[in-house]
Amino acid sequence: MDTDVIVVGGGSAGLQAALTLGRMRFDVVVVDAGQPSNAPAHAIGGLLGAHDVAPLDLLATGRAQLEELPSVRLIEGDAARVDDDLTVTLADGTTLVGRAVVLATGGHYAVPEVPGMAELWGTSVIHCPFCHGWESRDARIGLLAAGEEHAGHVLPMLQRLSADVELFDEIAAVRSEDGVLRAVALPDGSEVPRDVLFIAAPPAPRDEAFAHLPLDRTDQELVAIDSFGRTSVEGVYAAGDLVVPAPAVVQALASAQRAAVAVTRDLHAAVVS
Repeated sequence: MDTDVIVVGGGSAGLQAALTLGRMRFDVVVVDAGQPSNAPAHAIGGLLGAHDVAPLDLLATGRAQLEELPSVRLIEGDAARVDDDLTVTLADGTTLVGRAVVLATGGHYAVPEVPGMAELWGTSVIHCPFCHGWESRDARIGLLAAGEEHAGHVLPMLQRLSADVELFDEIAAVRSEDGVLRAVALPDGSEVPRDVLFIAAPPAPRDEAFAHLPLDRTDQELVAIDSFGRTSVEGVYAAGDLVVPAPAVVQALASAQRAAVAVTRDLHAAVVS
């Protein structure tokens, strides 16, 4: 199947890129496996106009917007391989060929392997003070420090939100009841009651389909881009958690908008020349 643009990933970044490109009347195919990394969160915090909106609800609204654009198609499935000739091969063998590819596959959050933590990830075990800090105001907050730099950066933010903030260098487990954090268990067996625990969980790019491409990387192993989302491979653009060092929906949307603008300019320039 030939198209103008293939967007790999249908999270907030991928859908924003598709929306912008579809409104510019490009033929766009979005390939989405339906596994957004922020799905466990109860709401998207701090996004203007999206008060108390769950991530999956935001994506559902975005998909509905795309249905209004006749040149945009969404395909459910995994992109198994992206090649530098702008061919995308799906897990079922389907091949798509575009004039541009936008990578928006997001990342895998590196949640520490602490007993009880995975079950609370995205609800009362969280990582971003800007995304979820307001909702944690005046609570009994814990911070599991990932080194002095992380503690020095995050602790003052949390202390703005609550007078009861406890810093932990190490914990043995987290205890919950009815899906809610109740306490942090320390290595000596004691417990510290907490309502919410902030952790470091830096995402690793979901790049299995394109790790073979000669994409330049940043010091954080993110995909390196210019100011408009162009990668080091011609015709390949990237947005969202693949490129932003501080992942958040607002960052994903902004990076996707810039990438879509670059695609529009570049494809138009190719036609004119």
